[in-house]
Amino acid sequence: MAGKKRTSKTKEKEEGIVCPLCLFLGGIRDVTEKKSAFFEHMNNARIEFLEGIKSLIDERIDAIKKGAGTRKSRLTKIKVED
Repeated sequence: MAGKKRTSKTKEKEEGIVCPLCLFLGGIRDVTEKKSAFFEHMNNARIEFLEGIKSLIDERIDAIKKGAGTRKSRLTKIKVED
């Protein structure tokens, strides 16, 4: 079966439909381009989140350097009788 060609009516209907996700992301883009208060808050939140992750990594590195990073096995042998 050959591919159907779109008529001008179908094309007009498709152009009139707006994707809600595209509309939302376009609005976000417009807000971020203006450097609004929203964008500043989101940027600060992103920085704080990354600094929190960084502090966890730094603590783990210090623990490994001090030797506290080695863990003892939590497994115990259990003798099973036949």
